[in-house]
Amino acid sequence: MQVPFYFDYACPWAYLASCRVESYFRDFGVEIDFRPMLLSIVREPVAEAEHAAAASMGARKRAHAAEDLRHWAELCGAELSPDARRMRPRSRLLAQAALVAQDAGCFRAFHYPAFRARWAEARDIADPGVVCSLLDGAGLNGSEALERAQSPELVDRIERCSREAIERGVFGAPTLFIGNEMFWGNDRFEVARHYLLKACG
Repeated sequence: MQVPFYFDYACPWAYLASCRVESYFRDFGVEIDFRPMLLSIVREPVAEAEHAAAASMGARKRAHAAEDLRHWAELCGAELSPDARRMRPRSRLLAQAALVAQDAGCFRAFHYPAFRARWAEARDIADPGVVCSLLDGAGLNGSEALERAQSPELVDRIERCSREAIERGVFGAPTLFIGNEMFWGNDRFEVARHYLLKACG
């Protein structure tokens, strides 16, 4: 059984969820089907206004939001750079490179270091040089893989992946599915596990 897992490298909660999703569901013998997408496409228009409003939240709530992320990172055993949240690099190129790595059969060798580069090391994931080094590290010819990642084919493909996510009902990251049941958020794993138990009888 496959469990689709939709994510964007731009999302810290998707990073934390990615750090634990395979181990959390391992005892069910399921395969996590990692599906990169772009929140800039998936997010509903009304959410853009809400996102802007969240940026102007009060000092206490803003401080709590940062602490909440830190608490979850500690729970997940995930390293989180204090500089990472201040950065806003676009994740499109990294997502397109993830698809290239997926096609080459070395997705995990790319994916986990890519998320670490963004959130644990606070590297500029929009920089082609950074993406090239991650592709090299995954065992690919970095420059050739980067060239393909930048191609019109991959630009169209990540947009298509994002539109397919929308058609399925996805509006944020991380999102996973157990059958037709959708679970959004790093903190929904326990509920997803309940439905996986039901699905497994």
